[in-house]
Amino acid sequence: MWAYSLKFSLRSLAREALRDFWGRKLVYPALERNERESDALAAYRRRRAALLGMPLDGDGRTLPRIDPAGAGQLLTKQAVRQHPERLVRPRGRGSWLRTTIRTSGTSGSPLTIVQSVGNLVREEGFVYRQLRWIGYRHGQRRAWIRGDIVCPDRPADGRYWCRDWVGNMLMMSSYHLSKDTIGHYVDALEDFDPVVIHAYPSSVAALAAWLNAAGRRYRGRALRGIMTSSETLAPEVRGAVEQAFGVRVFDWYGQAERVAAIGTCECGSYHVLTDYSGVALLDTGFGDGSHEIVGTTLNNAAMPLARYRTGDTVMPGEGVCACGRVFPTVQAVIGRQERIVTLPDGRLIGRLDRIFQGQDRKLVEGQVLYRGEGEFVLRVVATDGFGDADARALVEKFLLRVPGVQVRVERVDAIPRGPNGKFEFVAIAATRQM
Repeated sequence: MWAYSLKFSLRSLAREALRDFWGRKLVYPALERNERESDALAAYRRRRAALLGMPLDGDGRTLPRIDPAGAGQLLTKQAVRQHPERLVRPRGRGSWLRTTIRTSGTSGSPLTIVQSVGNLVREEGFVYRQLRWIGYRHGQRRAWIRGDIVCPDRPADGRYWCRDWVGNMLMMSSYHLSKDTIGHYVDALEDFDPVVIHAYPSSVAALAAWLNAAGRRYRGRALRGIMTSSETLAPEVRGAVEQAFGVRVFDWYGQAERVAAIGTCECGSYHVLTDYSGVALLDTGFGDGSHEIVGTTLNNAAMPLARYRTGDTVMPGEGVCACGRVFPTVQAVIGRQERIVTLPDGRLIGRLDRIFQGQDRKLVEGQVLYRGEGEFVLRVVATDGFGDADARALVEKFLLRVPGVQVRVERVDAIPRGPNGKFEFVAIAATRQM
């Protein structure tokens, strides 16, 4: 296990030397001023937009609305995917050093983004600001349950984690979570006693379900909050996690394109970070009030994207948050449009994960798998108390929401993770299994 610890410790050492130190001296103080000073926020946005030569919509305190008639003029994901080289700028001030991000995204389609090292530094600054909202300070203990390979496939000592000594982090595998291992994860977390737990919603939800099913609570004393990201956080998942761990969940939204970021404050509000990027909203046309996020780069000098359709949707917010920060708010981050299932009769079905609501004492985790042609499979990792009657109740609850389809329950030891160690609550099978 020492080899994994050494790898992550060296990575943290390099990050501390090249990114965190630079960020704490030059970036973090400016970001802190932007939180509560409207003039500072507006001036910062103007400087960043002028430096990158990008258009700037709005004043940073509100979210402009885009006329749907002009949607055809916006930059699309397909355009970036097909010809990323057309959007990459020649090396120049602030973009000599650069890296490349390659991501499959939620739809499985590859996407290539070139980013400057300066963008990496600023990204760390915005994440650190979110951590500060939680109550974390540099150097304190953190736990990490995401898509990193942190241990052998079958560790001899049964530890599915390692230590990052420089970063003071417990790196835990999201690949090995199952009903047989979750208790060991909880014990390790309580022994390490982190101030913040970073996790995929699906990973920390599995831990919470195990704790709630056992009728016990997390016993760590230092924990100030749980930071989730990379997957849509359903309200019932948030509730189950907060019940089990006794702290607030701070959900973070971002994407590989780096054109929008949304953080959660201590009051529980979602704040659109308008010093991170320029953000406008485009009505989805679904009739439910949801809007698609359209973002403009303010940090990446290597491949800035202007008025880019992210495909991700939010419910707009109203009013000013009691926390006093000047950033605009949204009610909820709904998720990716790619997660909506289209049935053969044309119905658009979303938010299917809600059928697992109320089953936290019998289900560790669940997933809706759509196999096509109106056929669904409810994959469940269940406790010993889950029986045939519970399976029938799930099917009936599903059919109440989505009548006229085929659905069955499949018990599994663990929900299959993707290449990055996470899974979606609603998955679409690549090919129909016969």
